[in-house]
Amino acid sequence: MGQVIFLDNHDLSRFYSVVNEDLEKYKMALTWLLTFRGIPQLYYGDEIIMRGMSNPDGLVRSDFAGGWKEDRENKFIKEGRTEKENEVFNLIKTLANYRKNSTAITTGKMMQYAPENGLYIYFRYDDKETVMCIMNTSDSKKEIDITKAYTDRTRTFTSAENILTGKHEGRVFNIEPHRMMVLSLKK
Repeated sequence: MGQVIFLDNHDLSRFYSVVNEDLEKYKMALTWLLTFRGIPQLYYGDEIIMRGMSNPDGLVRSDFAGGWKEDRENKFIKEGRTEKENEVFNLIKTLANYRKNSTAITTGKMMQYAPENGLYIYFRYDDKETVMCIMNTSDSKKEIDITKAYTDRTRTFTSAENILTGKHEGRVFNIEPHRMMVLSLKK
């Protein structure tokens, strides 16, 4: 629980470049990073999908645009970021703010299930809350029924709140391909 986990840093290729600039894979990885056990570390620029491979290392250490008055772009403000950059920025902001108030995510236990048919599911939980994290790496939509599967953790819950969208999910719901959901389970 005390180990730092990360996708990239100053000595590694930027993860967005590693996944060939696949935005959905990148968002899944960031969602995993901010909900898994350990202490997540973000490298500057992850929030604005900075690119770069580590050969040479200087390519992963580019300036964050907007730090100097002569910069043409200012990525520090919403208006200076592209739609994709704002999408990732807001994803990180939502998850980081949820994480800092979630005892299940920050100090709770973890239960995970072996991946099956492209689904990887794990739970973060404690006496106060249970968070279900669902990663669909397959090319097809998957139906999840919390009353029939994963009952070690779900049997006392009847619905869920999607942390990323604010949408209320019932006992049965779908997850789109190449997506990740973070659900706060409700009794």
